[in-house]
Amino acid sequence: MTRKHFIAIAQAIRTSITGRAEREAIARALVPALRAANARFNTERFIAAAVGE
Repeated sequence: MTRKHFIAIAQAIRTSITGRAEREAIARALVPALRAANARFNTERFIAAAVGE
């Protein structure tokens, strides 16, 4: 997976889920799979993009 895929996933989480806690929980649940797909995956950057910080 590439950066554009991670951006699309984060945007989908941010726009589809209204609660901040739920967005963060789902984003964190996806981290292991996303990290396995790309060794250079940046967890904190993804969480911030998905949660909206």
